[in-house]
Amino acid sequence: MKFIRDLIGKKQAQAEAETAAETAAETAAAPEEKIEETQHDPIDPRLRGDELSPEVNAMLTNVNAKTRPADAPSVQAPAVNIWDMDNDDGSTALPDTAPVLPKPSPALASAAAARSPARSRRTKTRLIGFDKSDGSVVDLFNDAPKVVATQRAKFPVGWIVVAAGPGRGESFALMAGMNPIGRGDDQAIQLDFGDTAISRSNHAAIVYDTDGKEFLLGHGGKSNIVRLNDKPVISNETIKTGDVIRIGETVLRFVALCDRSFNWADGATEEGDDVAIA
Repeated sequence: MKFIRDLIGKKQAQAEAETAAETAAETAAAPEEKIEETQHDPIDPRLRGDELSPEVNAMLTNVNAKTRPADAPSVQAPAVNIWDMDNDDGSTALPDTAPVLPKPSPALASAAAARSPARSRRTKTRLIGFDKSDGSVVDLFNDAPKVVATQRAKFPVGWIVVAAGPGRGESFALMAGMNPIGRGDDQAIQLDFGDTAISRSNHAAIVYDTDGKEFLLGHGGKSNIVRLNDKPVISNETIKTGDVIRIGETVLRFVALCDRSFNWADGATEEGDDVAIA
């Protein structure tokens, strides 16, 4: 019996040793299998194809959203300030002195200002009677050039104007009756402007006939011919406004005031007026 117990004890000890060895081998291989299973087995049961309730599904979606790594933020280049930029030579210090710019000459500056479009469109304003430099008041009457007073004629019947030649621009008033033409001081039309072809007295005459209310031109019998509208005057000729009279180098233009439609004698009320007109 003892022999049988010893044999059974040895068999049990041998079986226990083999069981212990198998257990140790299984224990050593278990971590590798667990690691492999962990790598291939996803945490989210939905990835394994498991069916979950809507509440659990929403909870897992919220957890995955919070645990998922956020996208890396885009890195923007910092803005460059012009004051932080370096010079070409790498120096950021300010120059000791400012560069001296050439000054334009006054003539060039005034020429450039004159060509400026804004200046050309500007309206120039000047106050009459005031000097633009120092603001002093200028007396327009005392500083004005002296003007020779024009001869006034009362009751003129017409005018003779020097249109060309010596004395151009001069004018003479014609009176009723005889108006002699010459270079002398006693001539009604004194053409003393340097034309020596005109006689001193009575070279020609213009007459206003108050009865016939017409103007007549006559010559004084001098050697130099009197021409009316480029035709020589042989006898008395009737003249009208616009007619041209030429004596020597002097050209005269006639302008009539009185005619059959107007005469100073018509409507005269005072005795002095009647005498002056007559």
